[in-house]
Amino acid sequence: MTNLPEKNEIKQAINAYCEKKGISKNELANKIEVSGATLSKIEADNWESINEKLWRKIWLCVGNDATPDIFTTNDFSASINACEIARKNRFMVGLIGDTGMGKTTALNHHAMQKNTFYVAYDKTMKPKQFFISLLREMGIAFDGSINEMVNRIADELNALNSPLLIIDEVGKITHTMILYLHVLRDKTNRNCGILLGGMPYFKTNLIKGSNKEKEGYAEFLRRINVWHTLKGLSRKEIDIICKDYGITDAETIKEMMPNRRFGDLYNAILLHQLEIKEQL
Repeated sequence: MTNLPEKNEIKQAINAYCEKKGISKNELANKIEVSGATLSKIEADNWESINEKLWRKIWLCVGNDATPDIFTTNDFSASINACEIARKNRFMVGLIGDTGMGKTTALNHHAMQKNTFYVAYDKTMKPKQFFISLLREMGIAFDGSINEMVNRIADELNALNSPLLIIDEVGKITHTMILYLHVLRDKTNRNCGILLGGMPYFKTNLIKGSNKEKEGYAEFLRRINVWHTLKGLSRKEIDIICKDYGITDAETIKEMMPNRRFGDLYNAILLHQLEIKEQL
């Protein structure tokens, strides 16, 4: 199994994931879209009939904690704080930041909390596909009309203690999706926090739609209780990250300073390391 850990490590990761998220093996099976029998075989060390494709599919879900250390930048901490504000106050919070600023990394990290569900909107999605993805994230095997799906999701969220729904890439959502999310919000506003993560144009487009009196925009905009905008890396954070990657030369660090988005800084560091290797 190339690039995969030992099978017993994956088994342990499955158990740790379920414990941390507070979900059953059956819910995990629904989320990953594998049979419950497959997870039962792994638990019983009966691995012979499980192919590498299934192992990899499972590991991609439960192996999140095996990712490299995360830099707890100010933006990272602000993203986590925005999630907790949404959860504790049952708010709908808008978290906006340019691409590469670490928003998705932070939100995925926080999604490991109990009763926390993360789904990213995909431009290719139709509304029903989005809600199928959300139901799958919640570990629920259910199919029906969009109305039935929204009601089932709302019922499940309203039955949980302090749930948080994280919807990422919301800048891409369509007018129709805004109307559906409006309905979901109204059905869960007494019990569930919602975090909407997206590019700055998400807020801009909502305001434009509201000003043009486009159906649902003003109402949806009004339901977002708090907005937070990510600021990018500080000079101190850039210095710390560079040194953590072994870059200590003051002149090189100075050249890295314009890269205030983490993704840009990381790419610049990788390019620098590659150039060093080629010189050796």
